[in-house]
Amino acid sequence: MASIGGSGSKSKTRESATKNQVQTNTLSDRAAGMLNQGISDVQGMSYGRFDPASIGQYQSPYTQNVIDASIGQADQRDAMARAQQQSDFAKAGAFGDNRRGIYEAELAGNQSRDRASLIAGLNDKAYTDARGIAQGENQNQNQYALALQQLLNQLRGGFANEGTQTLDGRSTGKSTTTNLSLSGSYGG
Repeated sequence: MASIGGSGSKSKTRESATKNQVQTNTLSDRAAGMLNQGISDVQGMSYGRFDPASIGQYQSPYTQNVIDASIGQADQRDAMARAQQQSDFAKAGAFGDNRRGIYEAELAGNQSRDRASLIAGLNDKAYTDARGIAQGENQNQNQYALALQQLLNQLRGGFANEGTQTLDGRSTGKSTTTNLSLSGSYGG
């Protein structure tokens, strides 16, 4: 005789779980100390006004040499002009003439004014060059300070990320299990 038997089962499970995640962002003590020290060093920096007294440190130490050499050239030109004037007087036969004194005084006056203008021009150029360098240096210092402050502001933004974040999440799942069992016998 033969017999067959079996059993089956099906089960459903529904699972639901809540998971908490905690994330902490902090700066190391060393990094926080360095950042705070940098902020303290730069805090309160302000735009540096141009100080005209700083111009002297940018003036060439050779300016007076240039002036002296230029005066030497002017003296040479003046001597040549006086010699030409004397030659012109001799050709004209004007040895005791009143006009000769006027011409000599006019030449000396022109030469004196030219010399004063030459010296003033050289000094002005030296001053203008030094002022340009000093103003450029002042601008560079202000740009450097501004760049430092911008960097520290970016680093300060790192403090905004410091702290603890808690993230909540939920996961839901479904599982189905089916069991089927068969058994049999044969008798004879």
